[in-house]
Parts: sequence; C-alpha cells; structure tokens
Amino acid sequence: MAKNNEPAADDFEVTKRTLVREALERAGKQPCRVHMDDDLRVVTEQLGALPGVRTVAVVDSQERLVGIIPMRLVLDDLFLEVAPEEFLADLKDTRGVEEFGRISRARTAEELMEEPAFVTMDDTARDAFARMHERKLEGLPIVDAEMKVVGYLDRLQLLRLWLKKHGKAD
Repeated sequence: MAKNNEPAADDFEVTKRTLVREALERAGKQPCRVHMDDDLRVVTEQLGALPGVRTVAVVDSQERLVGIIPMRLVLDDLFLEVAPEEFLADLKDTRGVEEFGRISRARTAEELMEEPAFVTMDDTARDAFARMHERKLEGLPIVDAEMKVVGYLDRLQLLRLWLKKHGKAD
C-alpha cells in the first residue's frame, strides 16, 4: 500500500493477473440458465429464484450459451404494460424505437436475449470487469471450452476479490 491508504502500482498488477476462478473460490453463485424456447414467465421465475443473479444465461438444446438477458430487459418486459410512459422517453432515436418494438413483441427467451457475453475460469478479473463495463452488465455467465455455463460472476465478487488480494478482507 502506498501512503494515504492508496494502492501501490504493483497492487494493480496482482489484480490484472488474478483469474476468474479465484473469485469463485469462496462465494461462487449458481447461474440462472434458461432455454431459448422458454416462455418469459419461466425466465422471470428462474431469475426471481436466484437472488443476487442479474444476468440470465440463455442456452440451446445442447446446453451451450447462445445469449444473455440482463435483468433490466426482464423488468422492462414486465412493466411495459404497467408503465408504458417510462418507455416513451427512450423513443428519441431509431435505436430506442427498435428496442421498444423488440421488447414489446418478445414472448420467449430467444426473442428477448442479447448477444452472449461471458468469461471463462481462465480469464482475468480485468477481462471480466471490462466485459461487464462494456455491456453495462452486473454479472456474466462463466463458460467452459464447450460454451456450457458452469458458473456466474458478478461485480460484488470482483469487489471481494480485489479486497482479498489487497489484504482488506478474509
């Protein structure tokens, strides 16, 4: 640690090299996994049954990751009819109109899902943070070499990992 409780430059090198598997050693979370053809009610129930999970992994018939559904899209779908005025503010550009149309027509996980975003056990904490940050996600599915979902990593786990690496948590 540098003076004023600020991390030293070499502290950040440790975090850059830390693997995702280290973040899961103590507090791995069960992923929320649904199939492409699952109804959105099933998606909602599965997500609701896993507190702390904010990103749904959508898998194909061979259990391989094909997409993700951030919790915000599930909530948007649920509240579209309840509070449509909240969506009108986002209809300023073509992208907002397209997103509104897609959400309003979605009936299955496949219709609501976005392109997959994920990490592997051998990716670094930095890789995981970059993917979450880039896609504005709270968490990511973890996949194996065959693209099968084997876990879930979220921002809180990254925070705990950083604290552990820098001697601030047990």
